[in-house]
Amino acid sequence: MSVGLQETWNGGRLFDGLGALTARDAHGLRATPRSPHECIQKLAYKVDGFMVSNLVRLKPRNLKEPPALLEDLRDFTKSADFQRYVGEPDHLFPAPGRIKIRKRWLAPYRIGFSEWRWNSAHPIVFRDVEEEYRSHLDNQTAFLRLLKLRVNGSPMAILVNGFSSGHHLMERVAWPMREFHRRGIGVALFALPFHGPRGHAFPPEWPQQNTAFTIEGFRQAIWDLRIAIRAMREAGASHVGIVGMSLGGYTAALLATVTSDIDFMLPYVPIASIPDVMYENDLVPGTGSARQALFEGYREQLLPITPVHRQPLVAPERIRVISGEFDRLATVQHGARLSAHFGTSQITYPGGHLIQYKRGRAFRTALDELEDAGVLPKQR
Repeated sequence: MSVGLQETWNGGRLFDGLGALTARDAHGLRATPRSPHECIQKLAYKVDGFMVSNLVRLKPRNLKEPPALLEDLRDFTKSADFQRYVGEPDHLFPAPGRIKIRKRWLAPYRIGFSEWRWNSAHPIVFRDVEEEYRSHLDNQTAFLRLLKLRVNGSPMAILVNGFSSGHHLMERVAWPMREFHRRGIGVALFALPFHGPRGHAFPPEWPQQNTAFTIEGFRQAIWDLRIAIRAMREAGASHVGIVGMSLGGYTAALLATVTSDIDFMLPYVPIASIPDVMYENDLVPGTGSARQALFEGYREQLLPITPVHRQPLVAPERIRVISGEFDRLATVQHGARLSAHFGTSQITYPGGHLIQYKRGRAFRTALDELEDAGVLPKQR
């Protein structure tokens, strides 16, 4: 690994500046979705575009000039912690030890709901950010909200939220819950680091401008998800799957390169590469060769935590990727790269990132295929 991504987010948080997509992505593929025809499809396309254009306004104006950014990249890659990060991949995602899970039933008006929580203190690689990272006390508690009365003997899906979401009421609306319930699949809502009950800032504190901080956030997410999977199995779940949306889809795909202990996985409107999203959206500073040098440095620095540059550990028949045809953030090309990397199929729906038109049909297709492959039990 050579130069890295230290100051990519130096002017603000990673997803604050998701701008209008350029004609081609970093690999020369078209990054814009095809033109919609139906009314709802046009609306989905335009709403995504409106969101994108407004997110661009959050981009800070105090960015360093490209030469200074390149110098920061070189300095960061010389650090001992960075060398350990790229040189010891087997230790990047250590397996959690025994963690005490605290469980409680929620208030009577939520009969059948329970909440599991545990202390989340993954071993940090980048010591320079450890004090700041640990100072966010809310983030040091991990959460699972279970919408299932009985876990024992049931297949369970752990739903991983997208960027700036994670609040339980929002998540119950954001997901096609009926598609899981009608098949007897229980649902558990997982909160990513610094999201939902784990943080109170908007935009969330992670991902952010400090690359080391951002990497640690993904490491903590993987740490907590492995604890959640083990807790589900110990509670008697017959199957445990991970279903992630957008940033959560990226995290789910990353998890599938860390452990094989996943019965099924559905990355939903996922991104495949953080630096490529930045490049596509003109978030890499500078022009010409300076911009290209920064992008290449950013991409190489994040290779150790980029799913499409890691070896898959989950069998292809256990994975399906779902993308929106008119998604202007996590384009179908990102889903296609993930599905090709994991050797599985990509299922699309005629909607966007926010208006997810006919997403239920895509989930039904994905779950049907998992049942036909014997990955999930046939619906009763």
